[in-house]
Amino acid sequence: MEDVIILNLGFNKIQLLKGKNGYIQMDAGYRWNIKKYLKLLKKNNIKPDEIKLIIVNHAHGDHAGGLKKLKDITSAKILVHEEDADYLRKGVSTKIAPRTFITKFLVWTMPESFKNYDSIEPDIVIKDEYSLEEYGVKAKVIHTPGHTAGTISLITEKGTAFIGCCAQGFPLKLSPGLPAIAQDINLVCSSWQRIIDEGVTEAFISHGKSISVPKMKKILKKRRRVAG
Repeated sequence: MEDVIILNLGFNKIQLLKGKNGYIQMDAGYRWNIKKYLKLLKKNNIKPDEIKLIIVNHAHGDHAGGLKKLKDITSAKILVHEEDADYLRKGVSTKIAPRTFITKFLVWTMPESFKNYDSIEPDIVIKDEYSLEEYGVKAKVIHTPGHTAGTISLITEKGTAFIGCCAQGFPLKLSPGLPAIAQDINLVCSSWQRIIDEGVTEAFISHGKSISVPKMKKILKKRRRVAG
């Protein structure tokens, strides 16, 4: 098991991966989660300036809301996919596309303050793959669209993955599976296959517990059988 630290902010989770030169972080949470975030860092004996890179899984408020404040606190570089980069620059969420009754209700009742956030200029904008070896880890970021056009995932050489909202669980779903919010569910399935093909053994997600690769394969097999 690699040195992974999970910061549970309540609605969503932030993952930290330890490298030789500090930590790589997946997402930033809502902007009002900053105090809780800092307390969890302290609990894990991590200083803010040890966070060297923040990867934005996608540009929704619960993932990018705290970016500006965390950038000021940590001086970490911000990495995002080119499809979602302009949303960070404008401080707005990319399209939120609910697929279930519960998520449709949640999005319909969601105030704009949950969707929008402080604008920020990303430091690194990627198109497909990006190596993280300069941050002291044998890992890469890959493009895994479907939840949004610019959704990305972190995959380590040992098979650990941080896939954000490529899959979703509680409280958006009772158990981890295909996301309850997605712009293109077929693209999500293609992204799942790419993640599996990368040799992933464990996939951490933003909402709920991690999803196993056997479960991902089972869900994809069922969808193909129904489609065929």
